[in-house]
Amino acid sequence: MMSPRLLIALTLLTFLVSAGFVATRISHGVDTNILSLLPGDAKDPVTAAAMEKASAVASNRVAFAIEGGTSTTRSVAAAKLEAALIASGQYRSSSEDAKDLWKWLFAHRAEFICAGDRIKLEAGEGAAVAQQALLEWYAPMSSARGEMIKTDPLLRTNRLLGCLLPKSLTSMPEGEAQIVSGSIVSPVYSLDVQDSIAAVIAVWHAEADAQGLTLSRAGAVFHAAYGAEHARREISLISGITTVAVLLFYWMMFRSLRAPLIAVGMVIYSLTVGLAASLAVFGSVHAMALVFGAALIGMVVDYTTYYLVTGLAHPDHSPQMRKAQIFRPLTLGMLTSVAAFAALFFFPVDAFRQIALFGGVGLMAAWMGTLVLTPVAEGHPMRVGPGALFTKKYAGQFLGGTYSGKVLAFVILAALLIVGAALLRGETLDDVRRFQAPSPVLVKEEVHLRALIGFMPSNTFVLVRGATRDEATMREEAFLKKLNAQSEGDAVVLASSRFDPSETLRARDRDLIRTMLIEPHLPRVLETLGERNAKVYDEAPQDKVPPLFVSGLRGETDNVFWSIVPVSDGALKMPEMEGISLVNPAQRYSALLGKYRYLSTYGLAGAVIATGIMLLFIYRSAASLKILMPTILALIVTPALLALLGVPYSFFSTMGLFLVVGAGVDYAIFQWENPGQEGDWTRVGIVLAAAMTCISVGLLGLSSVLPVRSFGLTVAIGILISLLFSPLLRSSLAKAGFGGKAGFGGKYDD
Repeated sequence: MMSPRLLIALTLLTFLVSAGFVATRISHGVDTNILSLLPGDAKDPVTAAAMEKASAVASNRVAFAIEGGTSTTRSVAAAKLEAALIASGQYRSSSEDAKDLWKWLFAHRAEFICAGDRIKLEAGEGAAVAQQALLEWYAPMSSARGEMIKTDPLLRTNRLLGCLLPKSLTSMPEGEAQIVSGSIVSPVYSLDVQDSIAAVIAVWHAEADAQGLTLSRAGAVFHAAYGAEHARREISLISGITTVAVLLFYWMMFRSLRAPLIAVGMVIYSLTVGLAASLAVFGSVHAMALVFGAALIGMVVDYTTYYLVTGLAHPDHSPQMRKAQIFRPLTLGMLTSVAAFAALFFFPVDAFRQIALFGGVGLMAAWMGTLVLTPVAEGHPMRVGPGALFTKKYAGQFLGGTYSGKVLAFVILAALLIVGAALLRGETLDDVRRFQAPSPVLVKEEVHLRALIGFMPSNTFVLVRGATRDEATMREEAFLKKLNAQSEGDAVVLASSRFDPSETLRARDRDLIRTMLIEPHLPRVLETLGERNAKVYDEAPQDKVPPLFVSGLRGETDNVFWSIVPVSDGALKMPEMEGISLVNPAQRYSALLGKYRYLSTYGLAGAVIATGIMLLFIYRSAASLKILMPTILALIVTPALLALLGVPYSFFSTMGLFLVVGAGVDYAIFQWENPGQEGDWTRVGIVLAAAMTCISVGLLGLSSVLPVRSFGLTVAIGILISLLFSPLLRSSLAKAGFGGKAGFGGKYDD
C-alpha cells in the first residue's frame, strides 16, 4: 500500500502539473462559439460537416463602414484600420482574395467563360466579343492596363471578373462611406483573437473619434466577443458570490478561518485538475464550460464539508477514524455523480462532453483531495459555530423526522398536480434562434451595413453531393443553370463551380473559346493593338489549386464529395435534382435539439436504473432502492415547476436533470447511512453541501444564454427538491434494519 506521505506528494504534484498546463493553454484554448452548444447530426455526417464549413465561411468574414468627416479623412482612416488589422496577424484583406482570384482567372483565361459570352460564341458572335475587348482598351475609364496587351489582349481576365462575381459583392456603397472588408484567419471564437481585434478597433477609435468618424461593424467575431464578455462577467459574478458564500457559511459553521480557506483551496485544486483534463483531451474548452466550472464550486466543496463536519460530531476521533466514517457514502456519492457527468458523453455536443470531463475529473479530484489533503490541512477539529447549531436544530427537525404513508401520498399528489398544471401552461423549446439575445448595438450596425453595401452573409445554403469531385461540380453547374432559368435576380451569392468548373464544361469551353474567338478574331485584335504574339493563349495553366475562398466551399466526408452554395433567399424555390438539397442550419439544429430532447428524456430513466443497480450492488438489499425516491420525485417536479415559472423544457433541461440524478442522490445516501440521532450532524453536512450547490449552480440562472440559464436552474431546483424530499426515506429505515447507533458515515462502534 502506498505510504500517506507519498500519496500526499503525488496529489500535490498532480495539482502543480495541472496548474502549469492550464496556465500555458487557457489564453488560446477557450471556445466562445454558441454553435458548440448544439448537437451534431451523427446520421448525416455530410450535412453536419457542410454546416460546420458553412458556419466557418460565414463567421470568418468581417466588414466595416467608416462614415463622417471628409473623403480624405475617411480614406486615410480606412487605410490605417486595415493596416492595423493586418499587422495583428489575425486578418486577411479582401484585396488579397482579389489578387488570388485574378491570378487564378488569368491562368485559366483561355478555358473559363461567362454564361453570356458562351451564348454569344455558340451563336457565332465571336466578332462582337472581340470588338468589346477593343472598345475596352480605348475607353476613357477602362480597367485595362498596358502590360496586358502582351498577356491578355482579349481581356479575358477582366471579362471573367466582371461576370462571375455577384453584383452585390462588387457594387460600391451608396452615400459617403468607406468600406473595409476581409476575413479573420484565426479561429474567431478564440478569446485571444477577439481581444486582439478589439484592441485594434479601440486604438483606431482613439484617433478617429476626434475626427468625427464613426465605425459600423459586421461579423461573427464581434458577436462572439459580446458573448464572451457576458461569460466573463458571469464567471466573475458566480465565482465572487460563491466565494463570499463559502467564506461566510464556513466561518459561521466552524468559527474558524481555516475551514473556508481549506474549502477554497479544495475548489482551486479540483477545478484546476478538471480543467487541465478537459484541455488535454479536447484541446480547448467552451466558455460555457468555464461558466459551469464556476458553478461547480458548490459541488466539489461538498466533500470537504462532509469531512469537516465529522470533527463536529466526533472531535475526539482520529483523522483515520473520521475518514473511515465517511468513506463509503462519500465514495458512492462520488461515483453516482461522476456517472451522471459521464452520461453527458453520450450526447453529440462537444461543450457538454467538456463539461462531463471537467466535472467528472474535478469531482474525483475533490474526493481524493478530501481524503488525502483535507485532514493534513485541518490539523485539529474545528469548533461548533452558531450556524452549525442553528442548522442542527432546525434542519435536523425537518430532515430527521419520520413521515407516514399519508404524508408520502400527499407529496405524490402535490407533485402530480404540479405536473398537470405544467402540462397545461408549459412549453418546450428547440428553436436555436432564441438561445441568446444578440447585442442590439451590433444588430443596428449590421442593418446599417446591409443598407450601405446591399449584401450580408447568409446561413442558408444549397448542399451538392457527388461520388467524385467532378460529379459534384457537374451537379452544381446543372443546378445553377436550372435555378437561373426559373429565378429572377441573383439568388446565389457564391458558387465554387463558377470559378473552378467541371472537366467536362472546362474542355467544352476551352474548345469554344479556341475555335470561335481566339483563332478567327485574335489576329485582328493583335493587329489593331500593334502586337504579334498569336500564341499568347497557348500556354497550359500551371495553377491547379483554386483560391482559398473557392476551396473553402468544398469538402469530402466519408468518401462523399460535396460543395456548399450560399444563397440569399431562405425561401428559395428549389429545382428537384439528384444530390441537391437546401439546408437551413437554424431549422436543422432546432430539429436535432427536439430529437435529442426526446432521447435524453428517455435516457434519464436509464440513468435512474443504472444508479439503482449500483445501490443494489453496494447494499445488497432491495430496500436500498428507496434511496432513489427523492431523486425520482425531483426529476418529475423540477421541470414542471420551471414550466410554471416560464422556463421552457429543452434539451439543456434534460442535461441538468442528469446531474440531479447523480448529485441529488447523495443526500438520500447519507440519510440512509445515518438514520440515528447522531445523524443530526450528517444533516448539517448535507444542508451546507446542498446550499453551496444551489447557490453556485443556481447563479447560472442569471446567464444571458438560455441553455446555460435552463441548465443552472434545473440543477439548483432539482438539488433543492432532492434535499427536501430526502426525509421520505425515514418512514421505512427502521424496518430495513438501519435504526441502530450510527456515526457520520454508517455503522461505527466506539
